Amino acid sequence: MITKIFISLVATLVIVTTGALSQESLQEFERARQFEQALAAVDAIKHRKKLQCVLSIANGTLCECLSRKLPVDTYFRSYASITNQESEYVQLTAADKTIVDQCMNDKQ
Repeated sequence: MITKIFISLVATLVIVTTGALSQESLQEFERARQFEQALAAVDAIKHRKKLQCVLSIANGTLCECLSRKLPVDTYFRSYASITNQESEYVQLTAADKTIVDQCMNDKQ
C-alpha cells in the first residue's frame, strides 16, 4: 500500500515537473522567436538605409560601412550631407561622427 502511494506521488511529481518544464520551454521558445523577429526588423531597416544611401551618393562600399556601423535609430535625410560633413554631419553625436569618419577613411 505504501509502495503504491509512493509510486503515485512520484508519478504525480514527474507529471507536474514535466508540465512546468514544458511551460518554461514554450516561454523560452516564444522569447527566442520574438528576438529573431526583432533582429529581422533591424536587418530590414539597415538594408533600407543602405539602399537610400546608395541612391543618394552612389558609393556602395561607403554605404555598406555606414549602414552596418551606425546605430539603427540614426536617421539621415541626406547621406550626401553627411559624407560631405555638412549640416546633417554636424548634428551627429561624437560617436556617430567617429563612425562616419572611419567609414570615409576606409573607402579611400
